[in-house]
Order: sequence, then structure tokens, then C-alpha cells
Amino acid sequence: MKTRINLASLSGLLLVGAAQTALAEEAPAPPQPVAASSAGRLTVGETTLAVGGFLQADAVLMDQSAQDQLSPSGAEPLNTERFFVRRGHLFVEAHRPFLRAAIELDANTVKGMAVGLARAELALGRARPRWNWEIGLGLLRIPFGLEVQEWDPDRFFLERSNVSRALFPGTFDLGARAQASWRFVRAQLAVMNGNPLADASFPARDPNAAKDYVGRLGLDSVIAAKVHVSAGVSSLAGTGFHPGTPATKDVLVWRDQNEDGIVQLSEIQVIPGRAATPSRNFSRFAVGIDGRIDFATRRLGSSTLFGEVVWGANLDRGLQPADPIASGRDLREFGWVVGAAQELTSWVALGVRYDFYNPDVDAYRQTPTVLVPRDMSFSTWTFTVAFGGFARNRLLLEYQHNRNALAVAADGSPTTLAADTLTLRGQMVF
Repeated sequence: MKTRINLASLSGLLLVGAAQTALAEEAPAPPQPVAASSAGRLTVGETTLAVGGFLQADAVLMDQSAQDQLSPSGAEPLNTERFFVRRGHLFVEAHRPFLRAAIELDANTVKGMAVGLARAELALGRARPRWNWEIGLGLLRIPFGLEVQEWDPDRFFLERSNVSRALFPGTFDLGARAQASWRFVRAQLAVMNGNPLADASFPARDPNAAKDYVGRLGLDSVIAAKVHVSAGVSSLAGTGFHPGTPATKDVLVWRDQNEDGIVQLSEIQVIPGRAATPSRNFSRFAVGIDGRIDFATRRLGSSTLFGEVVWGANLDRGLQPADPIASGRDLREFGWVVGAAQELTSWVALGVRYDFYNPDVDAYRQTPTVLVPRDMSFSTWTFTVAFGGFARNRLLLEYQHNRNALAVAADGSPTTLAADTLTLRGQMVF
């Protein structure tokens, strides 16, 4: 039977790929992170090069929200039932004693042809049999929770949960990060711009001088034969940005209300100008708890159970971007995810996941007489079949049942927008 490699636990191991050997010639190195474990290697003198990558190609067979229309701005098609390349990554890592450098590129057709930087890091560190440490600088993986630190090809489900993609849109951000491990203890701390690669407002940029502080303290251990357990607590404290507005002049507007083509005084309206408003910063934070167990039995084969809970405030940067200055109040976020995957044979595995996310716990709406609470939550049931089991080279078929309150009923009340999807993905790691 095959046992699935747990990236969330391996992410605490600090030196990637062949750097394990280069940094600890006097002792055996810790296990290698999966991102470089399948890479081809070339050693020249004291330098070791590791080259690898992966490809994920998708076919959306059904999407209830797809429309043969363009967005109101006319810029983007609303049809999502299509073929596209979700991710095509190629990375190169160079390792010398105490030093490591890595560059990873991503090519995809999610929003047209796009090629960009996915990872770029320079690190100083050392590995010993029971402990290791590393300090890195560049475009780094954000050290928060379970799903954010999971390598894309190792994730059993096609994409991360709603709460993970909303609070951390893109798993990499620019900054500096320190990591250390001692036996089964894993610690990570990073200072980052706070605008990940897929940020809705300022991707891979930083509009203010304040930085986000994010970290995770966890445990990772094999507690019995073929039983691997990992758990951790993560936190983030940072500063968001509210853009100001420029000054405007008075504007004279004519609205031909009776459509007679003749200007009348009653049809002329003056829209007064506004003074400029300065940009402002606001505080944001998040706290998360995560856990995962991987085990294998002779009768059932390999199994995985995992879960994660996140509380936050003013942190949504992907799904419903939070701006407490524009809304006049803090926006509290809450989400959680739980899932399981079971190997039926060495070639077939099944998985189920449920995730819930509310971008505004205190949301309300105005009725004719009073204010009443409004449900802003998103929830998704995900069912996945993997042909190829837990191996990285596999074919996945996934059905998602999505519930949200994005539509409006005939009486004006929020109702669920049909958005179920059926997707086929082919994946290969090289």
C-alpha cells in the first residue's frame, strides 16, 4: 500500500531538496520536502542543481453559474465551462553549503495566456539530524495553517477551501521568513508585505510601509507504525490599506426626463464636487488551528483526516475584500474546513470535504421597518475521485455543491445562487 506524503508536516522541515545533503555532510539529512523530491539533480563541485515541475490541466464539464455573456464591463467572458491549463510550474533550485536559491515560474490560461513568477527565494540555513534552521528572503510561502502550506500536486482536492482562498489569495508573498525545527517541534515566523500574488487589490505590491507578521507553531510526529500526526496554531497581525479619493469639480447634468429634446430648468441638476480624501490604514488579524492525521491499515489502505478553523478581522483579500473604513465598521470573518480521503485500491481513492466561510459575521440588511441579520456565508460540499490513488500522477474527477447568498429572490430577500460544478483534472509531476 502507498502512504500519502503530508506536505503540511513536511513544510516544517526547513531545507529543500538536495540542500539537505549539502548543509549536513557530517550527518544524515531530514526527509526532503516534496517540491524537490522528484526533481532531477546535477552536482558540480559544491553546487547542486535541482530541476522539476508539474502540470495541471482542467476540463470544467458543468458549471451552473456559467453564462454565454461578458461581464458588465465587457472585459471578461462569464462562461466557465471550458478547457484550460490551471497550473504549469517549472522550478530550478541551486544549493551550496549553508545557501539555497530557488526560482519557480507558473504558466496558465485561467484569464488568458499568463506567465509569471510563482516563487523566488534566497536562504541561509543548516540541517542536523534532530534540528535545523533557515532564514529566507524573497517571494516565500506564507507560514499560516494547513492548506496554505500544502504543495498543489499533493493536495487531494483540486483547490483550497473558500476560507483559505479568501484570506490568503495566493500562497506566496514577498518578505523575510525564519524557520526552525527540533525533533517534532516546528516553528515559523515571517515579516511580509501583506499582499499575496492573487490579492484582489494590489497583488505582489505593498501600498503602505506597515508589514504583516505571520507565523505558525506546530508539532509533527510519527506516533506509531504508519501513523503520522501533525497539528499547529497560526496567527497573523498586520495592516490593511484603504485608498483615498481625488478631488472632483462641480458637474452640470441635463436629464431629458420628458424626452422632448428641449432643455428645461427642472431637468438641470448640479452635482457638487468633493474634496480629496487621504488614504488610510487599518488593522487586521487572524488566528487559526489545524490538524491532520495520515495512517494506513492492511485492510483499508491509506487514509487521511484533516481539519482547520480560522477566525479573522478585516483580512479578506480574495473573495469579499474587507475595508472597514469604507463600511464604517470592522468586518469579522470565520471559516472552517474538514475533510477525509480514503484509498480503495492502489489505483483509486475517494475524498469528501466540507468547508464553511462567512466574510462578515455581523452583516445585516434593511427591511421596510428594521435591520435584520443577513447570512453572507459560503459553504461547499466537495466529492473527489482520484484515479491513481494518492500518487502525484493521477486523474481527478470532482463535484462541488456550492451554497451562497449571492442571488436575490422575487421578494428581494437573499437566496442561493446555483453554482455547482463538475471538473476533470489531469496532473503530472516531473
